Amino acid sequence: MSGLPTDSSHLSSLPSDELVEQFTGMVEKQFKKASIMRQYAKIKTVKNTDTIINRRLGKTTLKKVTAGVRPDATSTKHGRVAVTVDTVILARDNQDLLNTFQADIDVRSELAEDQGKMHGSFFDQAFIIQAIKGSLAAAPTDVDSIGAGKNVELTTIGDELDPDKLEDAISGLIIDMQEEDIDTEEVVVFVRPRQYRVLSKNDKLVDKDFSDSNGDFAKGKVSTIQGSRIVSTARIPTSAITGHFLSNPDNSNAYDVSAAEADAVAVLLHPRSLLAGETIPLTAKIHYSDIELTYFVDSYMAFAVTVNRPDVCGCVFKK
Repeated sequence: MSGLPTDSSHLSSLPSDELVEQFTGMVEKQFKKASIMRQYAKIKTVKNTDTIINRRLGKTTLKKVTAGVRPDATSTKHGRVAVTVDTVILARDNQDLLNTFQADIDVRSELAEDQGKMHGSFFDQAFIIQAIKGSLAAAPTDVDSIGAGKNVELTTIGDELDPDKLEDAISGLIIDMQEEDIDTEEVVVFVRPRQYRVLSKNDKLVDKDFSDSNGDFAKGKVSTIQGSRIVSTARIPTSAITGHFLSNPDNSNAYDVSAAEADAVAVLLHPRSLLAGETIPLTAKIHYSDIELTYFVDSYMAFAVTVNRPDVCGCVFKK
């Protein structure tokens, strides 16, 4: 049969010289946290189609009623945003039959767990990428109720390491949303761990004289800015991304990241910022092939996400 493996390079089996060693009880794997984005974003199920849409309505117009005069109706604009799920993301490892019996750990379960963490990181970063793009997006032309994305570039190189300047930039974006009557209590501010540490040095955020129970410098904790939650994550891109697995010509490579976009140090996300759909939730399977005498350790998912409302996307960029 053509296409079948011709050597053992595709197997994730333990080397034979390690099989006789004593197992200490701990398996070292990649340190990846589970997905966090499902706590903050709404994800719709995509079944019996590959595309979901979200309807958008324009502003309602109020008018004064004059006695004896029939009021005219005012039309309201309608718009839509769509997202298409067209890619399956897969992680696959193989383990041969003999290694399964001789290994002193359950390699299959350990691999499956590690794959899940990698999927979680990939999933979260895709959402953050779209939030960054939303912060740079213009206002939709099909409706008049949604404004442009919100972004600010710090003035000087290194300002992202200044507690006061970083806090002021993030607060400014939140205030801009509040000026548009947006409920910012639902907004989440994602920052990289280094910027989270910087914010923990801001007296106004952690000092009890300014903010009661909002932070603890010794524990490296800070909870909110302008009433919006702060979440530390290493999943904000720090370099350009070309050829993202979810990018393709049909979506105009929507998930690729430019060098300028990778300068983001804080990303603001509202539950209505993005439109996300999922056809295959994260699924893990371990199955055995009698033909190849090999175990297949698979995990896969299919989802997509795009900008829904630019006006509730925000981003602070370093100089």
